Amino acid sequence: MIWFVMHDTDQILNNPGNKRQELLAKRVTRGSILSSDGKILAHTKTDKKGNETRVYPYNSLFAHVVGRLSHGKTGLESTESYTMLTSGVNPLISVYNEFRGKKNPGNNVVTTLNLKLSQAAGNALGSRKGAVVAMDPETGKILAMVSKPAYDPNDLDDHRWNQLTADEGEDSALYNRATQGLYPPGSTFKLYTALEYMREQEKYNKFRYTCTGSIGTGQDRIRCYGGEVHGGVDLTEAFAESCNAAFCQIGSGLDPAGWRKLCESLYYNKKTPLQKLEQNSSRFAITDSTAAGDIMQVSIGQGDTLVTPLQNALLVCAAVNKGTLMRPYLVDHTEDYDGNVLDTFEPVADSKPVTEEEAKELKKLMRATVTEGTAHALYSGTPYKAGGKTGSAEFQNSTKDSHAWFVGYAEKDGKKLVVSIVVEAAGTGSTYAVPIAKEIFNAYW
Repeated sequence: MIWFVMHDTDQILNNPGNKRQELLAKRVTRGSILSSDGKILAHTKTDKKGNETRVYPYNSLFAHVVGRLSHGKTGLESTESYTMLTSGVNPLISVYNEFRGKKNPGNNVVTTLNLKLSQAAGNALGSRKGAVVAMDPETGKILAMVSKPAYDPNDLDDHRWNQLTADEGEDSALYNRATQGLYPPGSTFKLYTALEYMREQEKYNKFRYTCTGSIGTGQDRIRCYGGEVHGGVDLTEAFAESCNAAFCQIGSGLDPAGWRKLCESLYYNKKTPLQKLEQNSSRFAITDSTAAGDIMQVSIGQGDTLVTPLQNALLVCAAVNKGTLMRPYLVDHTEDYDGNVLDTFEPVADSKPVTEEEAKELKKLMRATVTEGTAHALYSGTPYKAGGKTGSAEFQNSTKDSHAWFVGYAEKDGKKLVVSIVVEAAGTGSTYAVPIAKEIFNAYW
């Protein structure tokens, strides 16, 4: 009983199969879902005959995170359903309304989502497939979560629903790429390779490597992107310039058990602690028996390693927050119809997977990527200080395209923002993902 009350209550009450919700819906008008600044993201409209329609003012922008009611509840419409079908009005007024046959207004859910930032992310991603996650690393608040292609939950008649589920264009518009999409991380995974190297090598600052443009032989041969020859590089230069050969050399000497432990401390091979949305688990599969060629592939974020955009933001969040990972969350507080706060959700420290010294070193590497590396577009003409890692992740298709990645941060006057961006089959992260990050950062400051 204690476990149910403390751990399972919310999940069971909001389970779509809980018949109690159907009973409540007959007595309570479903409450609204709001952005962090009070803008309505979903609300119920009632006509003169008492017919109710769920309305989503921003159409497809919040389709995956706010979710939908028709054709199966998803997103916050599902996980916060019981809350919105519970009325916080005065009990006497509630009884009076029921005697009159009038529904009571349900409670509202106020999210952590920032409308301006979400709109900037949606506009920057445009018509391309991909996802954007933006977080406050000091609190864990998810400020933006955009997945494309999307759909308009206002327009879900049977014909449109059949089109979406048939998915003849293979858009997977019903799929939340931010939490369910699994992609090879490409060079963004070099954050993990570099961190494990720093843990294993006390004199990591003395690393030197001469890049000739490739490493290995035969089928195991791995080239630097575009055949670039980087020449002599240290760890910072190898990271900033995204030298594949150098990182294959680094990864070949790492302890698989330690590497795996690091990755799993940041939610590889398990779901992230965000409990409000459907998600898939990122995958890291290196063991003591993994072949040398496969280890080199993993070192640069290729091979069998897969990641969701949400999970790919977590190491950057920890690094920017002095090593502490805050638990990501989407609901800031709940309130009654009159705006009185009923329940508030405070930031929670999830773990400390990175030491403060390691966090400083990771930030230095990410900063160098902006000042002298592949994310240089974030260096000039910006009022904030940014850092990050680009990635161009190859995947199996007929044209051998690459997903464009950027994970990184920006900070100014004590205010910090972390983003994780993937653009499917676009090309290089520096060309396609970094400009999106810049638009989001510019909208935040």
